Amino acid sequence: MVKPITVTLALMSTLLLSACGTSNSTKKPVDHHFDSQKTAAQYKHDREAEGINLDNFNRINIGDITDAAYGSSEDQVIKLFGTPSRVDSVTVSGVTKKTTQYTWKDVSATFPVSKVKVQFLNHKAVGKSYTPAAKRKQRIISKSKIDKLSLGTTYQAAIDALGSPNGESITGQGPMSGKYLLYVTDSKGTAYDLTFTDDKLNNKFKTSIY
Repeated sequence: MVKPITVTLALMSTLLLSACGTSNSTKKPVDHHFDSQKTAAQYKHDREAEGINLDNFNRINIGDITDAAYGSSEDQVIKLFGTPSRVDSVTVSGVTKKTTQYTWKDVSATFPVSKVKVQFLNHKAVGKSYTPAAKRKQRIISKSKIDKLSLGTTYQAAIDALGSPNGESITGQGPMSGKYLLYVTDSKGTAYDLTFTDDKLNNKFKTSIY
């Protein structure tokens, strides 16, 4: 079992690299209907029409933290997002091999984030995240709704109660997963971090997107 994760907005990307240990997850892959029959030109048209948006971000399956089983392939992600703005080699705690991190900055106008990142192990996704763009208008959620969430609330129950977050980070799946949600609560950029281990809320605290 992973120790509870506590982060600040400035360390959001660190959360992606925090999962460790051996996963016993038997979660099966989700079929997001990647169409292998599409041509490169058709995929290019889809990206230009849709851009790097939340729907495509959610289509990326995250694999097991130890071997990336069931994660979306690099090819599938590139077909969704196109060529990344940057490629880095990063270390994921608990994984002996370094992972490849792709970063995209040219996001859709409907997606008010600064960048999207995906980490790959064995050419399959083991982590993904997006961070809010401070200079773009953000969706605001009532703090009272956040206050109603008790520790132990599941990740999906939090999403159902609060809607799409302003920032999100997911690493691994099952018992070894680490998840992070950020919600902006006022026009001044006040926000709250919600962190989850094994899909259960273990911490929430005040921060800011500025």
